[in-house]
Amino acid sequence: MNLELELLTVTIFASAVLHIHAEYKGIRRRVYFLKPLTMLLIVVMGLSLLPVNIGWYHLALLIGLLFSIGGDVALMWPSDKFLLGLVSFLTGHVFYISGLLSGIEFSLSWYVWTPLLFFGSIMFLGLRSGLGKMQVPVLVYILVILIMSGVALERHFQLALPQTLFAACGAGLFLLSDTLLAWNRFRVKFKSAQVLILSTYYAAQWALAMSLSQPLAFRLS
Repeated sequence: MNLELELLTVTIFASAVLHIHAEYKGIRRRVYFLKPLTMLLIVVMGLSLLPVNIGWYHLALLIGLLFSIGGDVALMWPSDKFLLGLVSFLTGHVFYISGLLSGIEFSLSWYVWTPLLFFGSIMFLGLRSGLGKMQVPVLVYILVILIMSGVALERHFQLALPQTLFAACGAGLFLLSDTLLAWNRFRVKFKSAQVLILSTYYAAQWALAMSLSQPLAFRLS
């Protein structure tokens, strides 16, 4: 890491810790400020990592990060905007998937997709009784986040770059964060939920942003 990247990473970490602390203390004004600030810092870091020649991968991930900010704002709104937040994150994941698919051949490796589909099935069946009218939106979201994780793994197995490893780790952490969020919201609330959900979420976004340093063999026209 260069000095600029190290400073940005430390600042992101500090902002994330302060946000999690504010959530636990119920200091809403700080939450409204620190949650989008942390994500904006991650976007700034991603922009600082861009190579000279950018491709769809870089643009798609940046757009995905921006939709994630929209999802964050919706979820922290005083009134319940969970569905709006879900749609915003879903759109962001579609852009992530689109970017992760660029420059590779789509593959359905059994050792990637079989464990993911098994995990997704268990997750949905475990959540189903508490979903009510949210069954279809949550099912669609689970499928999309599983596809994102699978595509990120396929990308890494094909290209085997440090940046693709960051992307695969980011997608995996996103899956973990969303699983914890869904379980806490629809199944059983647990005391450490916020710190686990938010720490894995920020780590996921940070890792995805770190992958933006990847040079591509093609350019935007």
